[in-house]
Amino acid sequence: MEQEKVYVSFILEASRPNQKNQCLIKMVVYQKPNKKRYSTEYHATKDDWGKLNSSKLRDDDLKELKKKLNGIKGKAEKSISKLPVFSFVAFEEAFFAKSESGEKNAGLKHWFDKYILKLKNAGRIGTASSYQTTINSILNFKKNLSLFDITPAFLQQYEDYLITEKKSYSTVGIYMRQLRAIINQAINDKILSADLYPFKKYEVPSGQNIKKALPNEDLQKLLSCTPSNSDQAKALDFWILSYLCNGMNMTDIIHLKPENITGDYLHFIREKTKRTKKKDLRPIRVGLNQKALVIIKRQKNIDKANPYLFPILEDGLNPVTIKHRCQRFVKWVNKHMEAIRIDLKIEQKVGTYAARHSFSTVLKRKGAPTSFIKESLGHSSELTTENYLDSFTDDVKLDYAKMLTDL
Repeated sequence: MEQEKVYVSFILEASRPNQKNQCLIKMVVYQKPNKKRYSTEYHATKDDWGKLNSSKLRDDDLKELKKKLNGIKGKAEKSISKLPVFSFVAFEEAFFAKSESGEKNAGLKHWFDKYILKLKNAGRIGTASSYQTTINSILNFKKNLSLFDITPAFLQQYEDYLITEKKSYSTVGIYMRQLRAIINQAINDKILSADLYPFKKYEVPSGQNIKKALPNEDLQKLLSCTPSNSDQAKALDFWILSYLCNGMNMTDIIHLKPENITGDYLHFIREKTKRTKKKDLRPIRVGLNQKALVIIKRQKNIDKANPYLFPILEDGLNPVTIKHRCQRFVKWVNKHMEAIRIDLKIEQKVGTYAARHSFSTVLKRKGAPTSFIKESLGHSSELTTENYLDSFTDDVKLDYAKMLTDL
């Protein structure tokens, strides 16, 4: 005997309005002669409920509500279609199924909070802070969001909001990629259906990389500079060391230990790589020229009880303190490098990132292959390396322009 068709619809529980005169919307699952009602998290006034099914619906909030209800209905109908024989018990097990980990909370903030805690427990304090900034921004745009609220339309609206808030496309890209990571975690944990993946129809913007490499003449000024005080001299030493050691990140320099140096070679694994990769942890090997060796000898730790090469960290610090020490040191270096920049009449900023970009770009100008620069920087792909490389200089462009008529 063929079973009766199952229908899914919604009703407004009009007899119990709340203080805002809104009533709870319930989903109704009906198979003749039985039906059951299930509460949703959505409410509407009686007037809005009357407008909701209009073919000329113009109110943006009601349009968004209609999309959310259609999403619930679609999920219910999909759950029903997978049942060999319908029963309300089987439907409820399918529709309200918990994730593999037992997770059932679909609140977006809940999922961000859970991942932020995981990052903090892993010592990834900077990344945790970045994700916290992202969820704060999202909740400033719209509160009480669930995973099911993240639709292509929402993503575009959120992007538009960020642009009106004067956020750069690079910042928008960071926020969206972190939101995408959370959505992917929910899908992997089967709390959200892959069919509802919102990033299929939305492209994450990528900001134009701002080149930070210094021109050769400015680099020469820094390499031959005699600073006016000891703080500037120390800051310049660490900036030049970064430049000479494969554009080494300041955090990696701070974490160096004496055993990272063998003769005229420095070898290390990037702190960032240690935290994000479990396999293929290849050390970066740096050949130390004489200027780098002199700087290391001048700035190295003289406290034999301290395991670090430079006296910025000490043993026994927790991850939060280490992160704050690193941030303060970078800020300190940048402050004194700014004073040096002004003294030397260098137009471009000379922060710590300029050292890393300058290293890679100088090698490119000297004809080094991108594969070598990639290995030196510790990148996983040449595409990432290309983003570090500066464009050709103006004099090179002029030489090529002259070649067009010099046949």
